[in-house]
Amino acid sequence: MSFGFRSPALALWLVFFAPAALAAQTVPAKLTLEEALAIARERNPTYRQAVNDLNTASADLRAGWGSFLPGVSASLGFGASNFRVVTGEDDFGQPRMLPEPREFQSSSASQSIGASLVLFDGLRTFHTLRSAKAAAAAAEAKRVNQLNALEAETTRRFYQAVAASRLVELEERLLAAAREQLTFTERLFNLAGAQQEDVLGAQIDVANQELAIERARAQRIKSLLALKEQLGITEDISFEVEGELPQPVDPERLDAEALVARALSASPRVVELERSRDAARASAAAQSGQRWPTIRASAGISRSMSLSSYEALFQFNPRNRGFSFGFSLEFPLFTQFRTTAAVTRAEVQARNAEESVRAGRLLVEREVRSALVDLKNAYRAVELAERTAELSRQRVRLATERYRIGQMTFTNLQQIIAQAAQSERQVLQARLDAAIARVTLEEKVGAPLPF
Repeated sequence: MSFGFRSPALALWLVFFAPAALAAQTVPAKLTLEEALAIARERNPTYRQAVNDLNTASADLRAGWGSFLPGVSASLGFGASNFRVVTGEDDFGQPRMLPEPREFQSSSASQSIGASLVLFDGLRTFHTLRSAKAAAAAAEAKRVNQLNALEAETTRRFYQAVAASRLVELEERLLAAAREQLTFTERLFNLAGAQQEDVLGAQIDVANQELAIERARAQRIKSLLALKEQLGITEDISFEVEGELPQPVDPERLDAEALVARALSASPRVVELERSRDAARASAAAQSGQRWPTIRASAGISRSMSLSSYEALFQFNPRNRGFSFGFSLEFPLFTQFRTTAAVTRAEVQARNAEESVRAGRLLVEREVRSALVDLKNAYRAVELAERTAELSRQRVRLATERYRIGQMTFTNLQQIIAQAAQSERQVLQARLDAAIARVTLEEKVGAPLPF
């Protein structure tokens, strides 16, 4: 597995170009772990959502920088009217009917462009930019955290699929051994060296082993379905996993304190919480700036024309021109306590974010130490399972020889063979548990182990 933060250029590639590569990614018939990780990075829905969130963070960051630029607006308008008059007033102000109706026409055209710039706002613009930067960093940390979890879960499911395939192979070998034992028992029965119940017992062993194979095959199908879901594959395709479970390595040389220190400094989860805390702090500082006055500067130019006809309509070059500029100072004297409420909410969010970081660090430390304990136990379980399996193999060989010379009953031989078969299954399960324990520890630390 690969861990760590990517460069901004890679983040941009993930946002804009990865979807095109996604369509080109194919699933091979024999899937390796490296290929599974590559497909998961391109197709897993949860990870794709984290990548898409980078768009929002990038837009907020651009908006933060844009707050230092003047706002510019432009307008363009045309108008016309027609008014028909049939009454009027005489010299004494009395209404009277006009001899003939009169019509009045008018039209106008106007154009304007203006700009405004905030000169001072209690440093809200600066703190908003800081918050946007921290939020963008938090979004990238979230993506890395999701990638860390994605690769760990994909690796776990891949190993589970490998173990399921190896279990099918093991059950097939056990079935072959059971059939061989049945053949030998039938031969002994024909030679009067075995009882009828011995033959029936051997047949039962074969039937039970056939059932075990069917269960193992069903488990393999389900493990492949779980891996397919993790990879985000929606096509109706089939594939097999290609690879082996990793050899267990003695974890005694791992330093728990060093692992915890590494996790607390570089774990993607901790980094995400710290960046979110920084964003909350900057947002609280920005809200506090609302208590300060705001100074704005504005300027604009305009052109217009009005005529008592329709000639000004759609006139794109009006002759009247104007220019204006000004400054404004706004004092927030009383805002119905809205400012206080907003500042309080932001400060509480900042304090809660700080507590989230502390809780996250405590959680990471506990998970790292627990994962290390699980890895040590898993390694010890592999050693014991392999030793038990080897002893069981020797016991089966000795018991088989004794049965063939008539010194052991078939019932006792059945029990020994069943125990040996279970020991072989336990070895496979122990190796799977050890592989998963290592992957989990690497996930909690946020980095691969040094061996």
